[in-house]
Amino acid sequence: MLRNYVLWLGLFLVTVSVQAQSKYQRAEELYEQAQQAYRTRNYNEALELVNRSMQLAPTANAAYLSGLVHEAMGRDLRAVSSYEATLKLDPRYDEAIFQKAIIYLNYGDPAQAHADLSVLINTEGVTQTRGVYFEVDPSGQEQNQILSVNNLRSKLFHYRGQASEKLGEYDAALADYNEALRMDTLTAYLISRALLHEKMNNQEGALADLKLAITIDRGNQLAWYNLALLDPSVALPDDLLGEESFGPTLSLLASRAMSDGNYILAKKYFDRSIENDDADALSYINRGRILLKMNQFVPARADFNEARRLEPGRIEIYYLIGNSYFYEKNFERAAAYYNQYLTADPTNGMVWYNGAMSYLEMDNAQEACHYLQRANTLGMLQAEKVLKKYCR
Repeated sequence: MLRNYVLWLGLFLVTVSVQAQSKYQRAEELYEQAQQAYRTRNYNEALELVNRSMQLAPTANAAYLSGLVHEAMGRDLRAVSSYEATLKLDPRYDEAIFQKAIIYLNYGDPAQAHADLSVLINTEGVTQTRGVYFEVDPSGQEQNQILSVNNLRSKLFHYRGQASEKLGEYDAALADYNEALRMDTLTAYLISRALLHEKMNNQEGALADLKLAITIDRGNQLAWYNLALLDPSVALPDDLLGEESFGPTLSLLASRAMSDGNYILAKKYFDRSIENDDADALSYINRGRILLKMNQFVPARADFNEARRLEPGRIEIYYLIGNSYFYEKNFERAAAYYNQYLTADPTNGMVWYNGAMSYLEMDNAQEACHYLQRANTLGMLQAEKVLKKYCR
């Protein structure tokens, strides 16, 4: 009897062990399938598979993968919950600390980000290496890479510097940027330190960092853009004018050249920006203004009309086209466009005045006086003198 009981108990324990082993094995299979679905960007399937894996046997790896999937689906706050669950299962899962730190940095909790990054920085080495997939730079300044926290130490200082900067702790931020650059001279680090130098009124340091960034990566649009903001003498090299990513920099330089009266250089920058397919309505409007200054009225109108096609609601285009006709001495067409503008915005004294000048040129004193009166009411000082001369 006892012998039969012992035999039965042994068989029961073996069965339980086999069932448990089968459950964990199935959970691992589901996790691996979820990982593959994640890597192929099939996020809904990945989430379903990893949830089934967690139901069978919760593991830190599966919880972490759940966080990655939620991030990929744009559910960052839900991802944080998964990373917190990961750390409950394995408090030393450094990748989970890193991921949630970056989310906190981007979602307005730099203090928590700073605390998490400090945990990683203060760790004497990472105890294990995992093949994890994450975007190393949420700002988009660098390409996405596949890394592990083992080779991210300089980036940890860079991110903590960003957190300190958001907290207004500029000296601490500078110390972290310096440490990151001591480990690895990357353009992203130099740009961050340059912008911090500018906040700390150290323009010399900012310029030095941006120039070094360009020396390392000559085609870095962000470095050129910020250098152009700080140094009015900056001119973009000709071989970079055709780069599609340089649209913002080209527009900045073009606007500055236009303000300085250097219309040829301004047109050159706007030409490149428009050729690179980066142009918006404002680019066409500004190039049109330059062409007016250069007495190229027909191409100016072509730009204004293209701007109107891109943004039909920009009513200033009408008086600009009116100006192009006025300079060509086609006063009837000029008045027609001024009137189109004034129908939408009757509060612009300058356009009333321009309309008055058009009617005077057409010897229509009655209309001219009406327009001059409106311009005078709206504060155009020139209108008062012309009123006294022509409209007694």
